[in-house]
Amino acid sequence: MIIVFTAVSRRRRPILIVALLFAVVLGVLGESSDRGTWLPVFAAWAGLTVVLLTLSVVAVSRFRPAALIMRGRAFAAWPNPARVLIASLFLIQGGFLVADGVHDIAAGEELWGFSAAMVAVCACALMVHWRLVWGWYGVQLRADGVHDRQALGSLFIPWDAFVPGYPAVASGSQKVAFHYQHPELVRRRGLRTGDQPATAGSVDATFLARAITEYVSRPEYRSAIGTEAELRRLTAVAG
Repeated sequence: MIIVFTAVSRRRRPILIVALLFAVVLGVLGESSDRGTWLPVFAAWAGLTVVLLTLSVVAVSRFRPAALIMRGRAFAAWPNPARVLIASLFLIQGGFLVADGVHDIAAGEELWGFSAAMVAVCACALMVHWRLVWGWYGVQLRADGVHDRQALGSLFIPWDAFVPGYPAVASGSQKVAFHYQHPELVRRRGLRTGDQPATAGSVDATFLARAITEYVSRPEYRSAIGTEAELRRLTAVAG
């Protein structure tokens, strides 16, 4: 499972594109009146739905490695594989709904207005899921501080803004709460508040809190953030 989820995290964009292609093909073939075509299409749709739903549930509950990965000159949490799987599931489901709605509109059905509204809602929902997977969201540790970028806003905390003794603590299995000594140094964008905990994503929340504490208490290592040697040291210390 770890190998599968790691591959999903690393290849999230190609997986999303493949899911979109499957959604288009299944949606078009699903509108066929040929029973010999419709049954295999329905079987493929049902099978993909069960597989993606099962994997996404397992990923949400089980995939939280105590490790970060390199991203440029920063250490970042793994892209969430559950988000990739859920987005793929929505694409597969939405492909049928959109294809059916477009067919009703083209055929001039009496409720074509309802179909048009359904297509618009589905398209908006699919765009949201696409954006959540295509972009890189989550916590990143940089030489100058912690950057938490989410879909609705971002938070940047310079290292000097944290309380030295307990800068970050795990708040549940997926959240990390920050404690500030100098909250005026924190920079916020979008819908973010000072007391809003950061989402650890697919990384273990306790490990992430320990990593932040390490750099707050030992500033001499901050300049090495983004190097393989420092990532190995941090993993050994915070793991």
